[in-house]
Amino acid sequence: MRECRFFLEQMAAYERTQEIDKFLYCVSAFLSAFRTVAYRMYGVTENSKGKPASRALQNQLHIHPEIGFLIQRSNVEAHEDGVLVCPRFTVQVTASIPDRWKSKWAPDNSKWQSRFTSRYGDAVGVRRAPGWQFAGHAKNLVDLCSDALTAMEQCARQALIPTV
Repeated sequence: MRECRFFLEQMAAYERTQEIDKFLYCVSAFLSAFRTVAYRMYGVTENSKGKPASRALQNQLHIHPEIGFLIQRSNVEAHEDGVLVCPRFTVQVTASIPDRWKSKWAPDNSKWQSRFTSRYGDAVGVRRAPGWQFAGHAKNLVDLCSDALTAMEQCARQALIPTV
């Protein structure tokens, strides 16, 4: 887990400095280390508590929204064509009626609406947001990895610390 934490810190630093190649190398290294942690936890749990406990842990990790997502991505990174990482964007839909035309005397604003509807509908603005994300998950990549690692550490404490 210390290796995961190391690559996570590197990812955050390279994201801030916008060194994209180094950032992506650290994403790959983080995913590899994260996968290793998960599979070692399965093995240690099986050796110490038996196969049913190991399968229960595996199910617990795979249904966790962040951990399961990253385990899937780590498998794609290791055994398929690699993960797709995209810059983040925000999309905003603007109202058809600008705020400067709205008034307290015409609350429904029908006075200012066009008799003809736009063939384009409402205006859409797309802007670059800070950070990166995995394809298929809207959360910032570094935040997602950090939250998943924290959750993985909690699962490890529960699964690997012997009960008295």
